[in-house]
Amino acid sequence: MKNKTAESITHSKNKVASRLKTVFFWSACALAPIVMICALCAWGGIYPFGPESFLTEDLKYQYIDFFTWYRKVLTGEANIFYSFAQGLGSNTWGLYSYYLASPFNLIILLFDEDSLTLAIFIIVALKLASMNVTATWFLKRRFGLTDTWSIILALCYTWSTWSVTNLRNPLWLDALIILPLAAWACWRLIRRGSFIPLAVLIAIDVICCWYMAYITLVFLCLFVLFELAVYLFDGNEVDRRWVLGRAWRFTGAVFLGLGLAAWTFVPTILAMLGGTGSKGISPFVTYPTSLIRGFLPCAWNLNRVPQFYTSIIPLALALAALGSRRIPRKTRALLFCFAGLLAAASVFGHLEFIWCGMRVPNGFYSRTAFLLGFLEIWAAGLYLSRRTSPDPRAQSGAHYEPTRRRHAAKRRLSQPWIHLAIGALALVDLTLNAHACMKQLYVGYPQDAHEAYIAESSEQITRLKEIDPSPFWRLDKTYNRMGAAFNEGISLGFCQLSTYSSANSPHAVALLNSVGYSSEGEFSSVYAAPNLFMDSILGVRYASTWGTPAGYVPMDVEPSQNGATFSRNPYALSFGLPSAASAGELAAPLAGGNPFERMNDLARRLTGEDVQLFTELEANVNRSDSDHLAWEVSVPAGAIGYAYVLKGPDAGSYQPVQLTIDQQVIAQEGWRFGNNVRELNAPVENESSIHRVAIDPAEGAEGVPAGTDCIFYALDMDVFDTLVTALRGTQFEPSSFEDGWVAGTYRTDQPATLLLSMPYDRGWTIVIDGQPTELLPALDEGMSAIQVDEGEHRIEMSYRSPGLTVGCTISALSLFALIACAMRSISAKRS
Repeated sequence: MKNKTAESITHSKNKVASRLKTVFFWSACALAPIVMICALCAWGGIYPFGPESFLTEDLKYQYIDFFTWYRKVLTGEANIFYSFAQGLGSNTWGLYSYYLASPFNLIILLFDEDSLTLAIFIIVALKLASMNVTATWFLKRRFGLTDTWSIILALCYTWSTWSVTNLRNPLWLDALIILPLAAWACWRLIRRGSFIPLAVLIAIDVICCWYMAYITLVFLCLFVLFELAVYLFDGNEVDRRWVLGRAWRFTGAVFLGLGLAAWTFVPTILAMLGGTGSKGISPFVTYPTSLIRGFLPCAWNLNRVPQFYTSIIPLALALAALGSRRIPRKTRALLFCFAGLLAAASVFGHLEFIWCGMRVPNGFYSRTAFLLGFLEIWAAGLYLSRRTSPDPRAQSGAHYEPTRRRHAAKRRLSQPWIHLAIGALALVDLTLNAHACMKQLYVGYPQDAHEAYIAESSEQITRLKEIDPSPFWRLDKTYNRMGAAFNEGISLGFCQLSTYSSANSPHAVALLNSVGYSSEGEFSSVYAAPNLFMDSILGVRYASTWGTPAGYVPMDVEPSQNGATFSRNPYALSFGLPSAASAGELAAPLAGGNPFERMNDLARRLTGEDVQLFTELEANVNRSDSDHLAWEVSVPAGAIGYAYVLKGPDAGSYQPVQLTIDQQVIAQEGWRFGNNVRELNAPVENESSIHRVAIDPAEGAEGVPAGTDCIFYALDMDVFDTLVTALRGTQFEPSSFEDGWVAGTYRTDQPATLLLSMPYDRGWTIVIDGQPTELLPALDEGMSAIQVDEGEHRIEMSYRSPGLTVGCTISALSLFALIACAMRSISAKRS
């Protein structure tokens, strides 16, 4: 009896010790990446352990504003379906589903708006920890590796060059958490026929970020075939029916996963429709030297170097796998071909185009390199697992001695000090490589400067709202936080024209760019210079610039630290303007070969008369050659003169010029964020004035791009004032103007077509006097219109993202199907 009791106690102690060991192992697995990112930030002087902000590149250009908006959504201060704060307004479901849908982002509720940089740092650290845990779990379950080898290879996956360089894109990291689990689910499907785990993982991937889910799903379609081939090459015999059954199960998992995610996927598809495709695909997207650098430690830079490097250890093991006789020759050949295909996606433009969602990526080269890194880890795991498996050749006596030597080598490699040395080598390698990458990215944007700018802007917006409590007006600036931060409106709660997002309204952006706010063909728009006529039509009542723009008046608002001051536009109109054009005429794109002619066309549609707001000015050419263009322009009295640079036919978005107007230098004009209508004179003069304009090569350019020119037009202020006065008398001024909701009373003496300064979107429901009415497209869907009968009417407009009801229905049906399949599987196992 005593022996049994002692055995029971010993068994219990062993069980507790085993559980404690398991808890310790997985805790260490999760904590290791967190400790590493803290150490790296301390070494690099990066927030929260140094002065450089953790917000780098698009984190400071876009995401921090999106996080701020999302926090407002979660606290009930903003509408998740629609926002007027970007461009002229946009369906924000695509913004949510691309940038913000990760469940990790709910952490921001624990922080106030002033501490969101810290929240983002914590979110990234937790995602790295999760990546390490799922990769470790995969290596143990798929290959049966030891704890030590699993965590070493998982760290190499977690801290690959791709991961380090994309900490600036936290929205993409969820895909790397899910990828090892999805790969395991593919392996499980082949061996056991179970498809439910894969369906659930696909759904989670799509919900977190549909873009990365697309890339991952394309990979899984190839990976499941790869794993199937490995299974067959290992000598497993199957028939055609078995293979077809696995194919149907994989297909079913994909569609079931998409169905489970339909509640977000369907409205996302509808929100993202309407964007323009790529204008051209480059045959090659990198160079041989850059390609080689991608496989080397501490060799990455922003100049088209693919982020293939994981660490010297998995790289060496993967190469060893290609030469190992323990792995079937067909498997090795297939592994080599698969790796070559994944590498080619970062070399050939047409493959990159397919992998990246039938779009040529705008920035962040080599978005698919993490897939090759994962395959490298897979190959390393396969090699290690095959080294510990029985060697078939050991069955014959002739091969006994070599087998014994191999066993001796394996015993040496399993020594604790060997594991410790390999682990130390991996940590040093990964840390040095990560530091080399991070010191290129986290420079030039101090966290205290970011916080000071946000605090200043918040105070200014609060002051403006105190001065002007009107429901509707727009505001914009001719400067920003840092380079391309054009989304302040969505974070600070005001309507602006500028927008920089992959999920905006493409038609609204195209309209804004066509009238001279930014380069045509770009997916974003920036208010880099005032444009009095369009500012007034679109309701831009306030602008923050250096100096008072022509037609504006100064305001008593505290100027910015950079010297910019606020001005008021006395001509600014409201949200809805009566148009003399019919609905059909209003729907067509603006006609004209340049922004001024298009604005003249808009004036004609509004008034029904041949209004010549802008007239072309004659300019005397002082010089014209490849290094310098110069003009002398006379602006008539009572007018505002404008200049607009015409790009050469072969000049791309990244080939700017230097524009000089009366000794005022604009360093980068004609580039993606700076091809604007520029005023020549401010204020408006009672006498004609002479202005000198010059175009020179931009800094670092060899010359002015061939075909570059400049056109000059004048805005007649008398004609303009008459037009604005007429429109103001019959405009629609909403009494309530909120994201996703507009309401007000409108009176007209005759039937009218109201032009609304918001893009056409099928998600709007329009009710006039309690009766639904149709929202009509205007200006090629860059704006919209409604028809109103004579008399006084109550207009109400509400928004709901299209496809949400259909998507929720599909998801509900898919969930029932998932439950039915799960119950059937459980029943089959019991029987």
